[in-house]
Amino acid sequence: MLRSVTKRFADNSSLGRFEFEFYCDCCGKPLPPIVIQPQNRFKKKLWLSRDEREARAIIYANDHSKAYERANNEVRHELNRCEICGEMVCEECTVYGVLESGGVCCKRGAGKP
Repeated sequence: MLRSVTKRFADNSSLGRFEFEFYCDCCGKPLPPIVIQPQNRFKKKLWLSRDEREARAIIYANDHSKAYERANNEVRHELNRCEICGEMVCEECTVYGVLESGGVCCKRGAGKP
């Protein structure tokens, strides 16, 4: 599985939808959850053969992986990378223009040389 953009995230996915919640690396505040509908929807059946269960599990795992990758890409637009520590931080934790280069820094990194 792809590594998360942030240090902490929650996967609240179910069979009906994929939901991922990412947290700011600086303050820990959760960003709005990213919800993605699965491409493959299965009809509910009372009984499934072993082959059907295995096929559904493979399809679900593939769709989940694609949804997680998409959520990671989407959350990048909501965060800024600190040029000192490399953490992904929310807008509230972002400090602009503190560095000599005029770059982006986080609240914790702003006090560092």
